[in-house]
Amino acid sequence: MSDVVKINIDLNSGAVNIEAASESLDMVFDRLESFLPSLIEAKTQFSNSNSEEDDADSINGQSESGGDEKKDTSEQKSKSPAKPKRTSSGKAETYKTVDLGLDAGQRQAFKDFYAEKSPSGQSDHVLVVIYWLVKNTGKEYLTKDEIFTGLRTVNEKAPKRLTSVLSNLLLASHIIKDGTNSGLHHIGEDYVERDLPKKKGK
Repeated sequence: MSDVVKINIDLNSGAVNIEAASESLDMVFDRLESFLPSLIEAKTQFSNSNSEEDDADSINGQSESGGDEKKDTSEQKSKSPAKPKRTSSGKAETYKTVDLGLDAGQRQAFKDFYAEKSPSGQSDHVLVVIYWLVKNTGKEYLTKDEIFTGLRTVNEKAPKRLTSVLSNLLLASHIIKDGTNSGLHHIGEDYVERDLPKKKGK
């Protein structure tokens, strides 16, 4: 699991080149998405510093009209890199329901447990589903389709991008990953068992 991920970013052209294993691409896109705002800020600062140098050159050696033209051009350059268009990482994902191997009694127990924990927010929704399924189906790791089916089983709305929610849970050390599949970290286990349902007023 020691895949090397290479990301090359050209501030001048805005080109982003990514080298990563196919199973890591979703996580790389999510990390890159959260990094883009600071990248845009860096690009703006980079453009501003260049325009200041151009202005200084025009004052030293060129006419006022020439300097104005350069200034206008540099201002257009700094304004032109608008917010980058979202890549495929921003699109909604598609999942399918699968057989979790639960009988009627287990499905009801699953719903009761979910209601008892009263998770709020997409991360808690997904984490409680992962917790119960790992504890009660004998599976150490779950596919996205299994997690989606778990959400459907407890009548919970599925997130637009389950991959992004799983990335957040991974960053919080609530889950662990095996390729694209997700398992329960002991920190996430403790969170579900001890911190849910959340106490009112906290």
